[in-house]
Amino acid sequence: MHNDRPARRPTRTTVATLATLVVVGMALGGCGKSLSAIVGSTSTTQNPDVVAGASPSTTPPGPSGEVAVAFPVAACTSGFGVPLTNQGWKPSVLLAPIPTALVGKVEFYTDGTHTLLGPEGWNCSTWSAALGATGLAVYPSNLPAPAANTPVQAGDEGIYADFDTTGRSAGVTTVCPYFTIPGWQKQEAGCTGSPPAGEQTAMPTPDVASITDPSGVTGTLEGSGGPHAVTGVVIFPQLVPAVTNGSAVAIAEESCSLVETSLCPTVISDFEVREFPVPAARG
Repeated sequence: MHNDRPARRPTRTTVATLATLVVVGMALGGCGKSLSAIVGSTSTTQNPDVVAGASPSTTPPGPSGEVAVAFPVAACTSGFGVPLTNQGWKPSVLLAPIPTALVGKVEFYTDGTHTLLGPEGWNCSTWSAALGATGLAVYPSNLPAPAANTPVQAGDEGIYADFDTTGRSAGVTTVCPYFTIPGWQKQEAGCTGSPPAGEQTAMPTPDVASITDPSGVTGTLEGSGGPHAVTGVVIFPQLVPAVTNGSAVAIAEESCSLVETSLCPTVISDFEVREFPVPAARG
């Protein structure tokens, strides 16, 4: 689709070199623990509970911050397929605590402001699911870019992220099925306060709603209603008194519509940490 795009992925040698410099820099900086950057290989760590002489474990360490994986970063384009002209920070690689088994399967996509994790080799462009909201869409390279303000079709593969505020009706509609908001705000947005039938929800924290639209269930997530399940998350920071007063609070939503659904938990968990809104809300 964007055959004229410049090469956007660093070579493995470049990534490995940068990762090595990061590790060395951290060690020289006096860190208590060195951060191992792993590119294209599996970490081999010795389990202290294993008796001497036993084979080392090849299971990557847990989320203790001891291991980070260097993944390439692709630049997103505008919804018209042209490079973005006023991008902010444009890294070539990012270190993240992502399973090493996903090396070669996923990469990051950024517009310089927001960053998404997605399948490697896909395309990324800016998009808008609702007038006034901003967002990014990561989609297969053989498909056209999702059109702004046009619903994604059921079963379409892609990772779709929206960034909005509860100062607009569309933003209120996003959070309304999962969070408690003032009655007048629900009335103005015309929402019922309940998720669609068949949609599964959970609240791992007061600020985060985890959502699953099973196969065949048309819910609030982009791409739902098709042959594969779609999972996602809505993030609504519970700022008091802004939330109870109905003041504008920045929110974020991500839908992961992939045939290979096993990638979605990692995609969503990275989004929850990386894109948690830090709004400037007034009480």
